[in-house]
Amino acid sequence: MVVIVALSCVLAMAVVRFHRAPPSDVGFASTVLPASFKTDSGPPFSSRFLTAGVPLSDPDRRSIAADAADVVNGSAFPAATGVLLLDARSGRTLYAHNADVPLTPASTIKLIVAGTALHDLGPAYRFRSLLATDGTVQAGELHGSIWLVGDGDPDLLSDDLRAAVRSLRSAGVRRVAGNVYADGSAFGTEAANRTWLLDDLQYGYAALASAVSIGGGTVQFTITPDASGRRAAVDVDPPAAAEKMVGEVSSGPAWSENTLRIDPLPAGWGFALSGSIPDGPPQKYWRSLEHPTVSAARALRALLLQAGIAVNGVAAARRAPQHATELWSHRSRPLQDIIKKMAFDSDNHIAEQLLRAVGLQAYGSGTLANGIAAERSFLHRIGADDKGIVLSDGSGLSTADRVTARVLAAVLRSMVRQSDAAVLASLLPRVGVDGTAKYRPLEEDAKGRILGKDGYIEGASGLAGYVKTAHHGVLIYAFLVDDWQKGLDAIWSGEDELLARLSRR
Repeated sequence: MVVIVALSCVLAMAVVRFHRAPPSDVGFASTVLPASFKTDSGPPFSSRFLTAGVPLSDPDRRSIAADAADVVNGSAFPAATGVLLLDARSGRTLYAHNADVPLTPASTIKLIVAGTALHDLGPAYRFRSLLATDGTVQAGELHGSIWLVGDGDPDLLSDDLRAAVRSLRSAGVRRVAGNVYADGSAFGTEAANRTWLLDDLQYGYAALASAVSIGGGTVQFTITPDASGRRAAVDVDPPAAAEKMVGEVSSGPAWSENTLRIDPLPAGWGFALSGSIPDGPPQKYWRSLEHPTVSAARALRALLLQAGIAVNGVAAARRAPQHATELWSHRSRPLQDIIKKMAFDSDNHIAEQLLRAVGLQAYGSGTLANGIAAERSFLHRIGADDKGIVLSDGSGLSTADRVTARVLAAVLRSMVRQSDAAVLASLLPRVGVDGTAKYRPLEEDAKGRILGKDGYIEGASGLAGYVKTAHHGVLIYAFLVDDWQKGLDAIWSGEDELLARLSRR
């Protein structure tokens, strides 16, 4: 049954909060990275995850530094290499090589938005999306318009909207007299990141952020070839997310070449399909939506119609009225689960949504600029706001991003400050086993002991995370490598060799 609740302000569902004003090689050393987090219970950095094992001795530290120098100073690593190894328990630097030189982080920059979100929102935080109306339901007709309002749930799917529509239908709604709107105003004006490559923008991995993003801000094409060679079937989800679809896809023999093209139409209001796909199972492709908020409204209207609920009006983007009535609401899974998916799959859209969400939490508007300001504030709190770094996005898709190995290491240490350290560390994939990091050819005895976020873009490679050593607790590592000349395999081989050595200690 639909729950009808008068709201003093629908937009305040998750927006009214407290807001701030926008704002060379060495061996081991005794430096401790600052960390000013509020503790939950007990002293910081005292969890069993960190304190298990025998503390490192001075000879242990010297040996680790020698191992690291042996690998990093090898011929595979270019001059633009930054490395930092820390003792997670004490924060002492075990080895540093260009650790304060800003380099291209690629997807390792996702660690910064993860750390910021865990700090500012909390691991248990849940996003909330709702339907609201400015009208009333009488005799099966909703006399007014419907708004889909969100605060940036990265996981919201068309199936969630189907659940909302079923709720309306179960309550007896059979017609909407007004329009169907989506309100993405919590994140400000939609715009592509100016530092992203234009060629990337059409693809699903470069989807735009929106407070009401459906299906990761993408449209999914499921294309099923016809065994008899006729036109392939094309299914789209979310339904009607694109205003116009033109062209068709033909089916070819199983041995034929895939010549499929899915090109955006001018002004971003649809797609042109052409080419052929070989006979076989259905194939899925994703394209970004240039107008994700309007697309969410279009999808909702289409789902209402599919469920037998007539809609007199159109679909559009518009801010919800302050005094509206809630019809349905949906909460996301906990933030820590969303971050785990982001880390395992290296999901750019989740990172961009989280960046806007921390900006919304901190400053009342989830713009790109506010999100970056929130990250800077977080880094300042943990003593890692290096003025030389450049934060241009949350995902690392921007080639303008520059961070240091020391910044990444500081974020990683902040994440294991409290008693839930083991849980938060496990949000990162096991290198050589899970997610995008599973492709690392790590030695078998080291698998399961090394957790990390990897990244790769335009000749730059990064890897940062935790090593669970055999005898000395947890170490933190960060590798950033730009402009490698001898191939990525050589870089990975050197990093993996060092990580395996560390894991056996």
